Amino acid sequence: MRIFVFLSLWGMFTGGVSAQKTLTGLAPVADTKLYYEIEGKGEPVVFIHETALDSRQWNAQWNAFARHFRVIRYDIRGFGQSARARDPHNPSDDLKALLDFLKIEKAHLVGVALGGNVALNFAATHPERVLKIVVADANPDGFTDETPQLKAVVNKIVDLASHQGWHDEQQDVWLRSPLMRLYAADDKTIINLSEMIADYHGDHFINPRIDPAFGTPTTLDLVSSIRAPTLLLVGEKDEESFHRVADVMAQKIFNVRKAVIKGAGHLSNMDKPKIFNKLVINFLSTSPMTIK
Repeated sequence: MRIFVFLSLWGMFTGGVSAQKTLTGLAPVADTKLYYEIEGKGEPVVFIHETALDSRQWNAQWNAFARHFRVIRYDIRGFGQSARARDPHNPSDDLKALLDFLKIEKAHLVGVALGGNVALNFAATHPERVLKIVVADANPDGFTDETPQLKAVVNKIVDLASHQGWHDEQQDVWLRSPLMRLYAADDKTIINLSEMIADYHGDHFINPRIDPAFGTPTTLDLVSSIRAPTLLLVGEKDEESFHRVADVMAQKIFNVRKAVIKGAGHLSNMDKPKIFNKLVINFLSTSPMTIK
């Protein structure tokens, strides 16, 4: 295992303007439909978003990665333009069905927070479909060493939403929470985040039973079986629980690197996109790591 701590910006990986055409669609998946976008050529890279957000979370990655890869981003069931969730489900099963629909045999997976949990579960349960995985600011189901502060943040928003619904007040509480705080993002990114939360219906906070975690096997128990080369990322200013679980996963995953993104919070791909892009593009572009 090799652990790298990245504490400074080195190089500039910006999005720029893409001359390629983005294809969009709704993929029939089991009893629902998933919205997706796809662009570029090369090895497939699938971006997986955080709770209460959607595929727009990856705006700052889209063009930069499309120069090197075939990029796919989608809205998890119950988010964005995908159909709303009605029952507990396993988002890893949905991801497999999406890849089947797109006729993608193997892909790199890049996920932040909830998206990282989905990537971990998928890599453990469908190893033959994964090239490499990047997991940022994730807190896999089964991790029990969360701080009281993190539990308080989540409990507060669930209590508010389940009793009062999901309106401007509840959206504002979530937007101002440590998990949504952006420390270094530009105005365009801040507006993007606000719009995603405003468009979110709050179903998973109003009715936690349909939260993807309820349909996902205990992910932390599965990570030791992952053999795909793995990059763990965590924002320097992310809540302490996410640093703790990243250290735990770095000990469990067989073929792993770990990096801390200086100045970033929980949404590290939005907070420090240039650093995030450089780290991830370099990782995905290199030859498979030697297993220690």
